[in-house]
Amino acid sequence: MHGLVAYGHSWVGGAGASSSSCSFLELAARRLGCTAVNLGLGGSLSTDTADLLSRRPAPPARLYLVMTGLNDARLHGGSSAALHSYGGALETIFTSLEAAKPAARVVAVEQPDLVNYSLHAPHDRGSHQILAAYNDQLRTVARRHRRVDVGTVAGWDAATMLDDDTVHPNDAGHAEVAGAVVRAAVFTSPSRG
Repeated sequence: MHGLVAYGHSWVGGAGASSSSCSFLELAARRLGCTAVNLGLGGSLSTDTADLLSRRPAPPARLYLVMTGLNDARLHGGSSAALHSYGGALETIFTSLEAAKPAARVVAVEQPDLVNYSLHAPHDRGSHQILAAYNDQLRTVARRHRRVDVGTVAGWDAATMLDDDTVHPNDAGHAEVAGAVVRAAVFTSPSRG
């Protein structure tokens, strides 16, 4: 059984980090004392992750990590249909991970803000407000799953924690996201068993 298996977009894949050892996934895995299996895919939407899990069930793990939604928000903008589709994709993702290993925990990471959403067409339709709606949807769906905790990147500073491409985190950003993962992973509550 694996220690940590991760799904999501290019941030999960380590984009923007100066080396794979500086990616948030590797940093979090080291701090949690486990090895990571990285199944992140650059450019992926939440529906791509849901489709992947429908086609290929997750390997058993103690902890799953999910970070998705940024590309959905940047591609679809304020579309209510896309936001609803995101919620459905999250439901599929969480249900699939629960089926793979019912005792495992799932950390779903909220998406921090970017500085500028107007670059990189066709992924140029996002905004702080749209991303906040996606994060709200994430929290809503996560509340329906007893073993899913949401990681909030509380100390995020987009002005200093994004790479030059303005989309991916630099090493400081990866370190901040790693902290959010670790805090959520070690969170315990009687209501969560």
